[in-house]
Amino acid sequence: MMNSDRFGKKYGNRAIQNLIESRKTNLILFWVIVAVTFAYMVFLNSKTPLIADDFVYTFIFATSTPVMSFGDIVTSQISYYMTWGGRVVAETLTQLFMFLGKDVFNVANSLCYIVFCLAVYFLAMGRRIRFELVLLTTILVWFFIPMFGQTVMWLTGSCNYLWCGTIILLALLPFRLYEEKQTRLLNSIWFAVLMIPLFFTSGITNENTAGGMILIMLLYCGVNIKRKIRIPAFAYTGLLFSIAGFLCMLFAPGNSLRVANESAVAEVTMMVGSNPIITRFAYFAYNLYALMPLVILAAIAFVMLRNEKDRKAWVNFGIFTVAAAAAMFVMLAPPKFPPRAMFGLAAFLIIAVVYAFGQLKLTEERISKFVIVPGLTVLLFYIMSWGYVGIDAITVNKQYVARVQIIEDRHNEDPIQVPEIVPLSSHNGMYGLKDVQLDPNHWVNRALADYFGVPNIVRQP
Repeated sequence: MMNSDRFGKKYGNRAIQNLIESRKTNLILFWVIVAVTFAYMVFLNSKTPLIADDFVYTFIFATSTPVMSFGDIVTSQISYYMTWGGRVVAETLTQLFMFLGKDVFNVANSLCYIVFCLAVYFLAMGRRIRFELVLLTTILVWFFIPMFGQTVMWLTGSCNYLWCGTIILLALLPFRLYEEKQTRLLNSIWFAVLMIPLFFTSGITNENTAGGMILIMLLYCGVNIKRKIRIPAFAYTGLLFSIAGFLCMLFAPGNSLRVANESAVAEVTMMVGSNPIITRFAYFAYNLYALMPLVILAAIAFVMLRNEKDRKAWVNFGIFTVAAAAAMFVMLAPPKFPPRAMFGLAAFLIIAVVYAFGQLKLTEERISKFVIVPGLTVLLFYIMSWGYVGIDAITVNKQYVARVQIIEDRHNEDPIQVPEIVPLSSHNGMYGLKDVQLDPNHWVNRALADYFGVPNIVRQP
């Protein structure tokens, strides 16, 4: 009986190994996973309502004039750049989607999520297709991207983090593919020229993540020099134009004006006192604690990668972990450090983890230890999480629809009282964001009232 059990276990491990190594099966399962993920994201996006800042972006920046054309968006972004900040890519995307409508955003955002996951995957795996690793990528993104609801589902937050993060990863992809194989296309001058808009746009996205991107570009150039590989033309245009975009964002006239108008550092975290150094380290420690599960996973992946005894395999892992660490430490500079600001560095760490697992040789013993029981357990937890988040999304959507109905039915009342909406999952777009307050002059209340064309809206006491 014991020999029979061993034979069955060995046969099962070998069958899984053959499944993983089958090129045709890999390709089919790879795209099945992508398609299922896309369909689920369309569902989640369709159940996510407009939230907080979303209503503000229906108007020309700092005015109560509705955006009625693409020209109004341009006018609004010029005003934003001159008086508030340099993240015009994210702000333009937000106003564009608010102008085009939530239905358009639902599909576009789901597609962007897929592109983001694929960019993470290909930055980790190069040109190889392995269905189990694209599944691992989607699982890691789902569980380890900080404040998933705020950075992926919320329209304004998604444009700032998911969309800008995707642009950054796409700008990095040629560097990773060139490190793997120096093809004629990647060496082409025309490719370097065609990539200029993407490189410039990537620099003007998000301060700490764009800085990490430029560091990764430099590290790949350093690797090429050390290996005596010709630096491609796109590396020069990539560095030149991404840095140009980065400087345009940093030195936007609105940045200095915004800092002068924002609350002092002492008012940011009263619980840790008014010392700005203590405040910064408090934010840093809190967010590092939140990121610790992913850091621990990266450490485990490093140990497993080191056991492979292939020093060349450490290069890509090292590049993305160094960039993640740099992006983390640079966040000591600003007085505020919201958890969603770790979106880019979490993506870099996920790339490193997927890369490390991709380098492991799947022997029958490793399949038995790391694929069958642990893998199926994680997959079950992933599916259960999808179900829980989906139910929460449906519940919140029903509450939002009921709120809109109340506003429409009582549009002659002043103020209109609406019930509070409380999401349960951090994967929900409303989780952790400002909702309607008791004060009718609160900015969320004012934005909602202006959006629906009523005098005042307040939360039910």
